[in-house]
Amino acid sequence: MKKRSFLFAGLFLLFLIALYMQPVWFPQDLAEDQSTKQVNKEPPATNLNYEPIQTAGFANWIGQDLDEFEKAYGQPEESMTSGFSFTINRYEVDDGLLEVNTKDKRIKSIKYLGENNDDIEPFKFGMTMDELSKITMVYPNFTIDYHDQSIDLELEEDDMNYRPLIAFDNGSFAILFFEQTQGESRLYAVDYLDSETLVKLAPYTVANDEVPYYKQERDVHWNKIDQFKKRQTSRLIQLLRQKNDKPAFSLDSQLQASSEDLLNTFDKDKEDILMTERLQELQRFEESEPGTFILNDTEMSDLLAELKDPSVSGHLELPVYDPSFSVLTLYSTPVLKEQLMRADDASLAVAFSKENVLILWKELESQAEESESH
Repeated sequence: MKKRSFLFAGLFLLFLIALYMQPVWFPQDLAEDQSTKQVNKEPPATNLNYEPIQTAGFANWIGQDLDEFEKAYGQPEESMTSGFSFTINRYEVDDGLLEVNTKDKRIKSIKYLGENNDDIEPFKFGMTMDELSKITMVYPNFTIDYHDQSIDLELEEDDMNYRPLIAFDNGSFAILFFEQTQGESRLYAVDYLDSETLVKLAPYTVANDEVPYYKQERDVHWNKIDQFKKRQTSRLIQLLRQKNDKPAFSLDSQLQASSEDLLNTFDKDKEDILMTERLQELQRFEESEPGTFILNDTEMSDLLAELKDPSVSGHLELPVYDPSFSVLTLYSTPVLKEQLMRADDASLAVAFSKENVLILWKELESQAEESESH
């Protein structure tokens, strides 16, 4: 019995010696070991940048001469400088929108909302995100080569669901605007644009610290430009309501005057509306930081307090270089779409001051009285 115990102990001791001495007797190659560890730490390789699709539809016109475009689509109903180095040309479309932005007669972007699907191939109005996925992937990251600079764009979840970005092999892009319809988003408008317009509009998060941006032109008639942009904004909002079988907003001269006064108040007395941190954030936007600054509910309430009218609500946003683009973006944002498509009868007023816009809604008196009675 003792012999068996000694034999077991001896074998166990030999096993331990062999186990602990293995690294010494059979050393692993150091370079191979480090390489293995490094590979294990890296995440799976993914292609974060985009793959372009074949150029089709209005994308073929980006970068082309405006005169050639007008041979096919006619003369614009209205043209006006934006005040930011490009011209906005609006064309007549039945129950729709066709706007072409140009610089030196070269087409920079085309916004289209209408019935003719041939102009937006391979997309179709009313298509779902699932149907889009059969045409192309929806990419979350884009690296845009602009002159001697690489600019990184990052699409957030709402962007991918309602405003995906598509690239074409001619170097142009398209922002597809989806609306929430009975629980499923569907395509309702498209904006085709070149890389400069995409970068300067900055509709997505920009990872770079410094990017090109639109600058105000000098020696332009801002009053005429502001009136033009006010009409653009009101017209498109009313068109979207019409397409949703909603009654048109009524126009109220008193509310319009109030919107212009309030926007002027904000321009002059921002410190009375914004807390220090938000004021600093606004100053960064005004000094060329890409993105959009929107008054939150508390700030808007403080701005509207001057009216002493609880039936008035509003939306203040800056910078807005292209009004129709901004309205399409608002409409594709579920929370803001509810305001644009509100079911009750209301008045609408829009005020512009260069790149700042204020939209006001006022419940009609019958609606307001009914709310108070409840």
